[in-house]
Amino acid sequence: MASNEAVSLSPGIIYLSRIPPYMKPNKVKHIFSQYGEIGRVYLQPEDPAVRKRRVKFGGNRKQNYTEGWVEFKDKRIAKRVALMLNNTNVGGKKRNYHHDDLWNLKYLSKFNWTHITEKIAYDSAVRKQKLHTEVSQARKEIDHYLQAVDKKKVKTAILERKRKAGTLDEEEEGSKITRKVKQRKLNESEETGTTNCLSDKILSKILR
Repeated sequence: MASNEAVSLSPGIIYLSRIPPYMKPNKVKHIFSQYGEIGRVYLQPEDPAVRKRRVKFGGNRKQNYTEGWVEFKDKRIAKRVALMLNNTNVGGKKRNYHHDDLWNLKYLSKFNWTHITEKIAYDSAVRKQKLHTEVSQARKEIDHYLQAVDKKKVKTAILERKRKAGTLDEEEEGSKITRKVKQRKLNESEETGTTNCLSDKILSKILR
């Protein structure tokens, strides 16, 4: 008898691979508590960068969640709920914002809350490492830009001193050497336009 009670009190965890848009943990707990006693609930917040980008372009400012875990005090209830609600509508009143959203549930056999805390810690470490890498890359780009600016300032100062001293060469001055094309000198007939006159006289004789 004691063994049966121990089995019935063993907790079970349901995995939610998708959370209806902007549904909060308290709402999830309220919905699932209708089927049995709930232990812990954890929903994974979306990437802060994704939310920031959405808000920047005028999207919803509310917190969104990507996945979640719901712990039932009795694993038998957890199994039944996962089978019963998987791929079904969230339901509730028809005007409910989440009425037509579908649950995507799976019972996690031989899974305990420690696994979730380990996953959360791992994901947090990955995010921190990613952030550290991005910050380091940004710093490198800024340092490279500042070095380029400093080099340009130094070069400009040197050229200015040479310009004042009159020691700039053509390359430093940036002057372009233009190629001079020698022009052909016009003869007298071309200058006076007599060639055109002769041509007109010849044509008039031919056309008579």
